[in-house]
Amino acid sequence: MPLVYRTLVAVPEHDGDLVAATSTVLSRWLSKRGNSGARVDFAVSGRFELSNRSRALVVRHDNPDEGLSFLRLTTESDKTDGTWRTVATAVVDPALSPWQYVWIDMTVDPAASVRLGAESPRLDVMPPEAARMLLDAVNGHDGDHPLPPAPRIVRGRDDALVDTLVATIRDPRRRMAVVATGAPKDVTVADWRSAMAGALSRCTGMCAGYVLDAAAQERVGALLPRILDVPSGGVRTFLPRVDLVDEEDAARHPRMSPATLDTARDGGRIRNWVGSALSRRVRDNALEVCLPEPLQAVDALLDEETDDVRRAPACNGTAARPRGAAAAHRAAQGPSDTVSAQEREALEQQTQRLREEVTRLGTRISELSEERQELLAETADLGEELGTARERLRAARYEVRWLREQAREAGLFRLAAAPAPRDPQQRPPASVSELLERITDNSVLPHLYFTIEDQTVYELSDSRKESLWVTRAWEALLALNDYARYQFDNPGSGLGFHSYLRETPDGYQVIPVKRLASQESDYVRNRGKLNDKRLFRVPEEVEPSGRVPMYAHIKLDIEYGICPRLYFYPHLGPGTTNRVYVGYLGRHLPVQQSN
Repeated sequence: MPLVYRTLVAVPEHDGDLVAATSTVLSRWLSKRGNSGARVDFAVSGRFELSNRSRALVVRHDNPDEGLSFLRLTTESDKTDGTWRTVATAVVDPALSPWQYVWIDMTVDPAASVRLGAESPRLDVMPPEAARMLLDAVNGHDGDHPLPPAPRIVRGRDDALVDTLVATIRDPRRRMAVVATGAPKDVTVADWRSAMAGALSRCTGMCAGYVLDAAAQERVGALLPRILDVPSGGVRTFLPRVDLVDEEDAARHPRMSPATLDTARDGGRIRNWVGSALSRRVRDNALEVCLPEPLQAVDALLDEETDDVRRAPACNGTAARPRGAAAAHRAAQGPSDTVSAQEREALEQQTQRLREEVTRLGTRISELSEERQELLAETADLGEELGTARERLRAARYEVRWLREQAREAGLFRLAAAPAPRDPQQRPPASVSELLERITDNSVLPHLYFTIEDQTVYELSDSRKESLWVTRAWEALLALNDYARYQFDNPGSGLGFHSYLRETPDGYQVIPVKRLASQESDYVRNRGKLNDKRLFRVPEEVEPSGRVPMYAHIKLDIEYGICPRLYFYPHLGPGTTNRVYVGYLGRHLPVQQSN
């Protein structure tokens, strides 16, 4: 089962009986799911049927002679998208002094129908309520510092809290992220904390949140490198192992700028996509957290005991009999046995459902066959691009060697031996949020003007192909920017973007011409509803109505599903603004087939 959530909390051993506190919290948590949760006994190991589709497994392991006490609760729920399993574990072991540990894992086993899909399922993962309840009940720590269940306010006049925040960021034992934000000037610190608490609800247990007032920002800024600032109205995510000396390490700690976050603000409220964007890196980091070695041995032991409990009869009087076993037995008895009309009807309904499933799977197989052909075509294109890139690399290396040899023959020995300067071009962004950060920096792409909506771009987040799409979008934007620069450097060339890509001018960025679609189909352009989807904003100096149709676009993927597209409008040449306008970046717009 793939892991989708993890929190690991250390609790000081002098804070009382952690297993008892955990039992109380988990009992309250199960009671919120209905009366069946009240029947779960945490004093002994056992299996409990909560409903027809959910069950609870308790493993209790106590050894008073050695001072050991382990508790594990496993809940399993069968849903339409798969089986969701939440595992909460509390460990008290003198060998781990001075800490006790509790952790919660959540995994999902996708349903068979979901596993057949080409695109990995985009599960809406929310931390279990038990995580927040547990952090409310115990003195949870990450490393040597607190792990609060909700963001804490840090005011500049509070020396201890400012020092705690900086020490938490620097803590080498920290496993979870730290999310810090400065309150905007037009929002009170308390209101901003409430807004951020909602945005960080997807991160409960996976990060420590802090909201700084202006004085705290100034004090923290003086203690950290400028490149690791905590912006007012923006957010900085500090991943573990912060390097305060290496400037390149700063790129590893995501920063959501005030300009980006401002597009999602309605006064003190923040739109939902912000929480999804912030939780991405926080959750990725949490899922990479490994249990300390002593806890791994405990985890393996409790896994074995949980499997034993799963095979045992249910503790509430319901036998742990596989669902459907009785029906299958009756069906095998043959027509000579007496079968009630109700049972016959149930079997007929089951047969009909199986026939429908076979039909659906047959249709899905046909779709997957078509998709396979598309993937084969994409693989061939990528192979061709890779071959071209390798040939260019080989030629560039040969040219470097030749130039150095020419320099030596000319007596320029120092020049021939000198290392090349550092490439000023930035590496491609790794995420949607980083891409949007780059776009807001007018110095990087000076010949482009963006009217895209952040929300459509953030729809590309949380996909297994996000990195590929973002890289291709960045390459496309660099090529468009250089195309505008080429037109400016070569006035009157009249070279269209398609021809520019085919000619590949020296010193200018290009992309494979196969990614460009210079026009939409007649069907799309002549259907009002479809054509309207391709009307995007531009300044009034370009078009008085403020909108122009953008048909030229760049394909960032061809695989079935989201298939992102980037739409643009060149406004270049005499009497123009000499810019390329980018109006849309997001999932594939509707066409004839999807209309």
